[in-house]
Amino acid sequence: MLRLEIFEDRIKIFIKKKTEGKIRFKRVNKHGIKEQIKQDEINLMDNNQYIEWQITYNIEASKNDFDPDWLVSECIYRDVKGKKRYPYELSKILLECKKKTWIDNHDYQKLIDEIEKYTLFLDDFQTYIEMENEKLNLGTLTFEVKKWIIPIYRIYNSDGTFIEAIKEKQQFAYQMQIMVYFCIPFNCYTIDQNPDNPNEIVYLITNDNIDSIINLIKVFGCASKRHQHDILEILKCIQSL
Repeated sequence: MLRLEIFEDRIKIFIKKKTEGKIRFKRVNKHGIKEQIKQDEINLMDNNQYIEWQITYNIEASKNDFDPDWLVSECIYRDVKGKKRYPYELSKILLECKKKTWIDNHDYQKLIDEIEKYTLFLDDFQTYIEMENEKLNLGTLTFEVKKWIIPIYRIYNSDGTFIEAIKEKQQFAYQMQIMVYFCIPFNCYTIDQNPDNPNEIVYLITNDNIDSIINLIKVFGCASKRHQHDILEILKCIQSL
């Protein structure tokens, strides 16, 4: 789904149009509701369409189903549960930004100092059900209607991309947790069709839009106490390389 190419003055991320897993193509409809679209509906000229990337920053060290191009093998750390993890994906981009001196050690230390001071996290805010009762009659059935209120947190970056954090149910557990999505609208100046492959879209990272990466790190850092721990471990490790 994702391919990384590193150049002297830019980083290119190639995203396949065939949707699966953590990459989804979506459209905002006239009611402001986001809906997933099929591959044959993808149109880079449609300003209401965008890519939703459930980006990650680590991977369990015991896993073997990873792409080595996205792995930071020089670093390994333990998460809050004591599991060994490698920095991955977003962390790889962060490392490449450091190699290009777009983010230097001083910037890393500023990020570490800021994230260490976070004491309030997005995960602290609870979802809730609106207590006001409504009724819906359908034939002989009368439903009691409750509204589930789930806050969505959003930050916009300089290149037109944005970051969303939302509390969702975990796939294999009963709790809810904060999920972070990197969203790339088709009207961004940093996105384009791959001229060599019509089935791929390219997202471009340069020194001019590095805030999108820095903001992703900060959002993960304030998502929850667990995320804060991981991000600080990753930042300190990459800073030392």
